[in-house]
Amino acid sequence: MKRVLVTPPAYYPLVLDQVKSHLNIDYTNDDKYLQALISVATSNAEQFLRRRLITQTWKLFLDAWPYGDSILLPFGKLQSVTHVKYTDTAGDQTTWYDADTTTYADIDTDRELGRIQLAYGYSWPTASLHPQNPIEIQFVCGYGANAVQAITGASSASPIAITIGTHGHTTGDEVYVYDVGGNTAANGGWIITKSTADIFTLNGSAYNAAYTSGGSCIKQSVPLAIIQAMLLMIGDMHENREDILVGQTSVNLRAAESLLMPYRIHEQADG
Repeated sequence: MKRVLVTPPAYYPLVLDQVKSHLNIDYTNDDKYLQALISVATSNAEQFLRRRLITQTWKLFLDAWPYGDSILLPFGKLQSVTHVKYTDTAGDQTTWYDADTTTYADIDTDRELGRIQLAYGYSWPTASLHPQNPIEIQFVCGYGANAVQAITGASSASPIAITIGTHGHTTGDEVYVYDVGGNTAANGGWIITKSTADIFTLNGSAYNAAYTSGGSCIKQSVPLAIIQAMLLMIGDMHENREDILVGQTSVNLRAAESLLMPYRIHEQADG
């Protein structure tokens, strides 16, 4: 069994502005260090959760077909399966499942661990398999892309209406807005109401000045409890930069772990 990252996530679950706001930092001296801590906190959270947080593509290699009628895929939040291929002892590779070949299996994305389920009346291929990584499964997982979107307007109205060309959000989405110039009341975390394909309003917001320029927005696809746990990790690493603290009593509040625990995957994947 082998796992290979094919396409890494383009973004992290957090942006730098969220971290600096949490730490109440307005200087730039530590920006590179904080960015590194975002990467470390992401890795720590993913290892504890046994998940991958932001949309990414993986290949899973298996040595044999399962005895049962399904294959459980790792990392949770399965979005899609790109293909399932197998290689026989002659070295010939066959595509058993892809977007154009869906007869033999159904993809279940509703479970904690997504799965490839044999379609009714079908069985796994019977060809003799190559001895080295014969079964290749490529899949996409993660809570969402967390892509950064450019804001082109923030209205002088209450609630504030944000303009982003073809934003793709729906009513009830949680977003984080930052670096809006002029109408700075738009900055922060919000639940939104969709107005049009290009405009949504920030529920409960009230403008404080005319919009001047700039601003960015991300959809907060990762659960906020996980985000808060990561912020606590980053705060701890930023404050305590050595492995041993001399002359201080160590206190482990375990707050981050408590926030993460409800999202931890306990079920065992097949690969």
